Amino acid sequence: MNGMTPEPENEPELFRTLISAGWILLALLVGAGWLFISRRFAAGIVCGGFLALGNSLWLKRGIEQSMGLEPQQAGRSAVARYLLRLALLAGLLYLLIVFVGIDIFGLITGLSVLVIVIIGASLYRAARTGG
Repeated sequence: MNGMTPEPENEPELFRTLISAGWILLALLVGAGWLFISRRFAAGIVCGGFLALGNSLWLKRGIEQSMGLEPQQAGRSAVARYLLRLALLAGLLYLLIVFVGIDIFGLITGLSVLVIVIIGASLYRAARTGG
């Protein structure tokens, strides 16, 4: 621990840290988008960020539930949940783009929130450990 940021030592702590950082980054991006670009762009960031972070939380929950099942049943359950989640995300993205008319670039920015956090955390950790 360096006094600035806690070092997650286990996977649940790492996941919580990444999700928390994702919410913080999302808030910063929405604020910047609102101030410097447009409300429509900021709304796209909000929608994309909620989808990205919500999808990650849903994925984690599904994996945890599948781990408690018999191996054969766990595989089927995980695949069914994956397909359901993918179909729901595709449907929501379609509705947002076609019917709501959400800003595509804002949506893409919001969908990238967790990726940006993971890259940042990886670079930070690599710089701290020298490699």
